[in-house]
Amino acid sequence: MRPPTAAKTETAPETEPMLGDLRALAEQAGTSDGALGLMTPHLPAVADLPSLRAFTEHYALETVARREWPAVLAAWQCARAGQARELIALDQAWTRERAQAEFAEASFRVGRRQLGQLRPLRHERVVQRYLAAIEAGEARGWHPLVFGVTLAVFNLPLRQGLLNYANQTLAGLVSAAEERHALPPAECQGLLDALAATLPGRLPPLPGLPFGNQ
Repeated sequence: MRPPTAAKTETAPETEPMLGDLRALAEQAGTSDGALGLMTPHLPAVADLPSLRAFTEHYALETVARREWPAVLAAWQCARAGQARELIALDQAWTRERAQAEFAEASFRVGRRQLGQLRPLRHERVVQRYLAAIEAGEARGWHPLVFGVTLAVFNLPLRQGLLNYANQTLAGLVSAAEERHALPPAECQGLLDALAATLPGRLPPLPGLPFGNQ
């Protein structure tokens, strides 16, 4: 069965590994093994298209738009400004707020792995200090924050990065539900397309930088 695909968006090569991990993270939410295990209590309750639609709409609004997008944006701003201390404080605040949330352990495992891919960038002091804080146990390396840092380090379009992040995450959740419950692929893709159409209107205010609204 072909998994549903996110709406077509152009993805920069530098973020493709992270987006792939985000999708894998979401897909594993419906399985009984893997790094995620059963870290979300919600997806197993999805059994048909109406319940999948309700779940993904809620997830897109409450988790992605209201929690993860602001975190990506805040981390992007810290990295752009060279504010390693503020980034680490942001990570610590995210830990206090989200440590018991769905995907928590998998989130910082994905983030740490992806941040490790930036280790060769010795000139990026924010990256190096963030890595040092994680190694010292002072930070976790949550994947929304690492994604924001990645967008900043590679000077990638912020608006498109946020949309890619959401589309890939939601595609993974729908793919997991489709496979687990043998849902019709065409209807699942239609659900994703409808969700994707709502995402631009939910974006947070973006900084007025030359590439910030691209």
